[in-house]
Amino acid sequence: MTPPIRAVLFDMDGTLLHTAPDITIALNQALASEGLAPLAVESVATLIGRGPRVLVERALALRGLHDGERTEVVYERYVACYAEQLGRATEVFPGALRCLQRLRARGYALGVVTNALQRFAEAALGRFWLADPLDLVLGGDRVAFTKPHPEHLLSACRALGVSPAEVLFVGDSINDVLAARAAGCTIVAVRHGYNEGRPPETLGCPLLDGLDALPAWLEARRIATEPA
Repeated sequence: MTPPIRAVLFDMDGTLLHTAPDITIALNQALASEGLAPLAVESVATLIGRGPRVLVERALALRGLHDGERTEVVYERYVACYAEQLGRATEVFPGALRCLQRLRARGYALGVVTNALQRFAEAALGRFWLADPLDLVLGGDRVAFTKPHPEHLLSACRALGVSPAEVLFVGDSINDVLAARAAGCTIVAVRHGYNEGRPPETLGCPLLDGLDALPAWLEARRIATEPA
């Protein structure tokens, strides 16, 4: 028998929030401090998904640089720039707050599991009023292994007191899909995300046209899995 979903966990960047514009501005400021040319937001969106350090490593690789010491310098500069820029150009994806409120009203435990730094995740979610319905925010610097490693999601499950089989994870990238499957969670993805520049159809999981569709998707799943 398929257990009922008791908790819904969300990725943040590309799923709840369109953060690529702010990330691009901060990243380009950090690159400029090293005399490096800026990147377009479309390019930066393909680099998002594995956390800020990997973001910087990927950006420098696009410039032909693989120097670990220089990566650290640019990373520290990026973090400082993003702290100043956070939220100024970010937008909430349509239906995000309404979706969280509807799921909260239906009794689901809610959380965000993101590879972003904890302080940035809390600040971004709070700035756009998405933090209030949440029971948990778990940033990438609060766990030993981030997505796509399953431990990130498993840590969230333990914190909420639910089994992975009782959790739906909503993401936008292959990292989210791999983490959910390895942890034993159900996975759906939004079409509006980043997915490292690849089409969402390559994810091999159910896709939502928008977050407004999630409550109905959950209800349809509940009906389909109830015993006859």
